Amino acid sequence: MPVEQKAGWDDILVRDNFQDQGQTPTPDPMWRSPDLIPFGSDILDFDLLESSYNGPDLGVRHPIVYGGLNRVYVRGKSLRSGCPASGHVRLYYAAGGLFLDPRAWHPIYAENGDLTVPFVARGGSRQIAPGQICVSANAFVLPNRLPPGHYCMIGTVDTPAHPMPPRLPVFNSNVDYVNWVKNNPDVCWRNIDVIPCEQRRYVLTSLTIGNLNDTPTKYVFGVSGTHLPDGTAVFSSTDQRFPFVLPPVQIYAPGEDEVYSRSITLPPHYSGTVTVVVEFSQPLPCDATLMLRAYNPVTSSPGTLEHRLAVPLTGAQEAAEPGRFILLGEYTFVASRSAS
Repeated sequence: MPVEQKAGWDDILVRDNFQDQGQTPTPDPMWRSPDLIPFGSDILDFDLLESSYNGPDLGVRHPIVYGGLNRVYVRGKSLRSGCPASGHVRLYYAAGGLFLDPRAWHPIYAENGDLTVPFVARGGSRQIAPGQICVSANAFVLPNRLPPGHYCMIGTVDTPAHPMPPRLPVFNSNVDYVNWVKNNPDVCWRNIDVIPCEQRRYVLTSLTIGNLNDTPTKYVFGVSGTHLPDGTAVFSSTDQRFPFVLPPVQIYAPGEDEVYSRSITLPPHYSGTVTVVVEFSQPLPCDATLMLRAYNPVTSSPGTLEHRLAVPLTGAQEAAEPGRFILLGEYTFVASRSAS
């Protein structure tokens, strides 16, 4: 099996998306890792693990079943050019969100009761040859007593060449957190969920949002997707510490610029949730995807990847010209007939 262009990474890679080849910073999106694979009660075999490396996303086929068995596998690939690689993986979960406080992540135990699981190649060897795909020796198991809702996962890889502490780092700003994920090919994040298709109205509740900064910070929420009918989205919060309702933002037809809702300024060190109500003019097609994103306006912070967004075409309180923003987080919802 050929080794991808390493782009400077000479170790086990866990990808942020299918285009990720170990380059830093990772190209967006970085919240759709195909290497964090929810697989329900099924057992993932190596033939499927290898044949699906470049697609499709196996996790979309096995949405989380509340109260049931939810095995989660972590896949990697050695980009070493010389001797074999070895490593261990850890997995964490948090309530789904547009941008998460790192303190919200909780470790997930594997089926054998361990929090740290070795990577193994086909045949069970812990020595991963250059170009070889590997997987966590045991599946992790999402706790079955979690309440219904959306959940995110983040995986970290610990190797001799790139040690990873058992606890996630502490970050002092939103930008530091985002850059940590973007610039570490041994970190992968998955914010993907499945929603039923052929409905016109969706209420997406309890999506977490946080401000790690020491100062009040402005947020805007982006709305985009594929194969979406015309529609509107409303972002709101009933948190008594900081309740708000933003006016509806129009969801434009595919091909239009992504738009954002009017801004909201969150207090320093705030952690709360938002609810998003999406209403379409037609039933949502079964091949559609809906992406919700959280942004900060660009500041003087170095090393950030900037994005251009267009303001709403009507009713905008902000300047009429498109602005530059830092993409903090994304949650993708995939429409499917099989969603429960």
